[in-house]
Amino acid sequence: MNESHTTGTGPLDDGAAHLPVVDVSDTGMTSTPLQTAMGHARRLGPVFVQRFHDRETVFVSSAALVEELSDEERFVKGIGPALENVREVAADGLFTAYNDEPNWAKAHDILLPAFALTSMRTYHPHMLRVAKRLIGSWDARFAAGSGVSAPVDVAEDMTRMTLDTIGLSGFGYDFASFEREQAHPFVQALVRALAHSQAKLGRVPGADHTAEDEAFAADAAYLARVVDEVIERRKASGDTSTDDLLGLMLGSPHPRSGEVLDEANIRNQVITFLIAGHETTSGALSFALYHLLKNPAVLHLAQAETDALWGDDPDPEPAFEDIGKLRYVRQVLNETLRLWPTAAAFAREARADTVIGGRHPVRAGQRMLVLTPMLHRDPVWGDNVEEFDPDRFAAEAEAARSPHAYKPFGTGERACIGRQFALHEATMLLGMLVHRYRFLDEARYELRIKETLTLKPDGFTLALARRTPADRARGRAALGAVLPAGHGVEAEAPATGASPTRAVPGTRLTLLHGSNFGTCRAYAQDLADMAAELGFETRVAPLDDHRDGGLPADGPLVVVAASYNGRPTDDAAGFVSWLAQAGPGAAEGVHYAVLGVGDRNWAATYQQVPTLIDDRLASAGAARLMARSEADASGDLAGAVRGFTAGLRRTLLERYGDPASVAPSGEAEPPGPAYDVIEVTGGPLDALARRHDLRPMTVTHTGDLADLGHPAGRSKRFLRVRLPEGVGYRTADHLAVLPANDPGQVERAARVLGVDPDAVLDARTRRPGRTALPLDRPVTVRELLTRYVELQAPVTAGQAAVLAAHNPCPPEKAALERIAAGAGEAAGADGARPGSLVDLVGEHPALQGRLPWPVLLELLEPMRPRHYSISSSPSAGPGQADLMVSLLEAPHRSGRDGVFRGVGSSYLHRVRPGDTVLARVQPCREDFRIPHDERTPVIMIGAGTGLAPFRGAIADRRALYASGAELAPALCYFGCDHPDVDYLHRAELEEADREGAVSMRPAFSLAPEGEVRFVQHRIEAEGEEVWRLIGAGARVHVCGDGSRMAPGVREAFRKLCVKYGGQDASAASQWLQDLVAQGRYVEDVYVGG
Repeated sequence: MNESHTTGTGPLDDGAAHLPVVDVSDTGMTSTPLQTAMGHARRLGPVFVQRFHDRETVFVSSAALVEELSDEERFVKGIGPALENVREVAADGLFTAYNDEPNWAKAHDILLPAFALTSMRTYHPHMLRVAKRLIGSWDARFAAGSGVSAPVDVAEDMTRMTLDTIGLSGFGYDFASFEREQAHPFVQALVRALAHSQAKLGRVPGADHTAEDEAFAADAAYLARVVDEVIERRKASGDTSTDDLLGLMLGSPHPRSGEVLDEANIRNQVITFLIAGHETTSGALSFALYHLLKNPAVLHLAQAETDALWGDDPDPEPAFEDIGKLRYVRQVLNETLRLWPTAAAFAREARADTVIGGRHPVRAGQRMLVLTPMLHRDPVWGDNVEEFDPDRFAAEAEAARSPHAYKPFGTGERACIGRQFALHEATMLLGMLVHRYRFLDEARYELRIKETLTLKPDGFTLALARRTPADRARGRAALGAVLPAGHGVEAEAPATGASPTRAVPGTRLTLLHGSNFGTCRAYAQDLADMAAELGFETRVAPLDDHRDGGLPADGPLVVVAASYNGRPTDDAAGFVSWLAQAGPGAAEGVHYAVLGVGDRNWAATYQQVPTLIDDRLASAGAARLMARSEADASGDLAGAVRGFTAGLRRTLLERYGDPASVAPSGEAEPPGPAYDVIEVTGGPLDALARRHDLRPMTVTHTGDLADLGHPAGRSKRFLRVRLPEGVGYRTADHLAVLPANDPGQVERAARVLGVDPDAVLDARTRRPGRTALPLDRPVTVRELLTRYVELQAPVTAGQAAVLAAHNPCPPEKAALERIAAGAGEAAGADGARPGSLVDLVGEHPALQGRLPWPVLLELLEPMRPRHYSISSSPSAGPGQADLMVSLLEAPHRSGRDGVFRGVGSSYLHRVRPGDTVLARVQPCREDFRIPHDERTPVIMIGAGTGLAPFRGAIADRRALYASGAELAPALCYFGCDHPDVDYLHRAELEEADREGAVSMRPAFSLAPEGEVRFVQHRIEAEGEEVWRLIGAGARVHVCGDGSRMAPGVREAFRKLCVKYGGQDASAASQWLQDLVAQGRYVEDVYVGG
């Protein structure tokens, strides 16, 4: 094997940066080409060229480069030599078709409904049937009277199971693999065919392979014959249903063209699914069992989850809904596929000449092979990438990573269409196995990997022992205190057929909130409204009302809480401090439930405080009414809150319901639609103001803060509002403003929804609460769409499901059901997001005019206030507050044409002097208030309009300086594009610098000084000074962009600790966490959207 470097002689275009080349022509490809390539990547880096005679392959494994290769605008799937060889068996099946082959798009569109949620429900019984076959086979390995089974061949049995599952679910054909001593001949031929495809990759030019090719041809003919028999059997049966893959292919025309698949392509698709539907899934299950065998702590957590769901029943009948509750088991599978993605590489091909990584030119049509196992070992996964750790796939950890760092199913529109099928099947089986058995490593197996285009553990066996109720009880006792709330699953109480509809008279319900911006307080009030309707006597209060304990034991307690940078909100700090010190018995007799509200964009602190409250209450002797629930502001927040509300309602009535109120229907929910609607005349905005506790405020000044005539100019707007009589604020507080939708968006929404904007509605909610629209008087449709509802919020799964239910067009209905099944994910396989509710209605024209107003009013989310840091000091201008607002303009995250403009920022860019806005002053967190004294240095860091609170603080310091006060040093690191374009309030701040009130430290991304482009670069460049101030007790305040700037600043401070503090990276991370915990490093940041 020879290694060298290339300067364009390989596949990359001339002028490319030097790439290492490894020539394996002399040594050959070996039987483990994938593992060999992984070794090259470890040695040569994330991009290298492998040469084998006249064939060169570029391997890529860097997460940053793969993110570029995943851009569907620049790259498409490539059919490399490996898939070219598989085409000899599968031809133009979905997996192996060329991008421009007509049958790919035709088959893809026809088959999509086969992988919708409704179809998964159809396949579930088949999956369960085969899973029980495997369990029966494993039970038969126990000799009479023996507590330990004979060894089971894991990979072979997983192959039997997955083959039977895809055969029954997809084609109604039973391979009956567990009734055979040897694998089904079809499997044997298929394995040989795949091995032949791989072996061809290593062929030396000129060698004679006639015998191998003839044997392969015989296997390929046998595979085709078996599949043709399956197809003919279905056609002869007279079954014309379209409930499975084969039925869809035989009986469904293309939803737009009306074309059907020809029989040759149907055969190719069946072979494709038999390959992809069992080889990869069986490998994933085999690897998962290996890792569970070698990681008993992980196995115990998985068992605890299944025990919580299925109790002591060793042979449960999992319902379809059960599988979604096995969240930790799913994390085990995800981590398995991280380490050993069974389809371990995928090719990408450039659509046009381009450059990746800023320095590697790529020709149009050039293929690159993503080495997925090494992508999954990129540094973004941490420094322990070989360790098996399912917590990498906890929700908060996933949200913190780029979605392009994890690609076990490929990428883009050619990604695996059957991933949900595979994951449902694998999650169910793995859950059933860990629930039933203990796994014994009697063979002391060491991992060896067999490669046949897919990956499997080679020669892996394990022995089994049946778990007993005593085993499960010991596991629950040992793990109950450490199993994360997100992993546990509560078994549902059996339905009684009748339940109370009212609480026992006099039952008290206490609802405590931890809320900085009012969201949790509003949710607590909504829950109180719901409970009051049921007859509870409710009390809503901040958590700090119980800062000394005294929690109520005479009725249920509900806590609705959020975190702020991982710390309690201002109205919960005292309570959390007490609870952290509370001993056993301090909450004895309390029965409680916790709803945690957070945002997964802040992965490091997501749900931190609600989790602490939940865990500490239990440790102090309180009893959970229900498992802690999570509501994610970056996901389906409203849906999560509705789910918690429904569960709480059910639990409260079960535990505290009055037997005299039992209704035979068991229904406590008022029947019928949520709204009664009639069309009448208009009304004012008083209800909106009351709902959000807003006051009218007059805009007195507006203006541009940036030079929009400059090519780099981006709109940043200055506003000054006059505060109402009696309303004041403190420096760094926020102004919460209720925006209005853009008139163009309103007209578009009316047109898309098929409603008359001048019609008048008189709507009255039948379900009062803060989640209902505040419609207490007539409004025009135009007023409704302008002021009352969100028009650009991403659609939720629940909304998409309602649209599907109301769509009379079958293809459109199926498309909406697919969106509903995937709307909770961060993005689809092609990186696009599903868009807004209005977008979806516009893209499915059968819905136009078919959504009645009661449905629309429930679908459209209420308009919410937006929060902006006040950029002035009350000492400089009492009775007025300044804002600086960047106009959010970006490509649609949904991939749609045009520019997305933020609702709030667009509104504030439209207002003019004399206009009135609805707003309120919202206090900032006390920790974010900037100290002005002689002892505490201050380091302020912001970019763009993140400067806002610091402008106010600098004005405070100027006033104190003018009065002769002694102040500790203050640095202000401020990032912008160019000093002549968007150095906001430049003259004012430079004057403050000259006076000595602050030391301004700007960084200009488009006019860098040396290596300094962003604030984090300047912090590093001036690290010695910054480190000295930190040592003197400085407090760090960060405001602005949370997606790029804030993480960059945190990394800069960790580097300072390494360089000047002599710490390693791990200790530096802990040091920064300690600063945060001490309130000396405080962020007030946001993610644009």
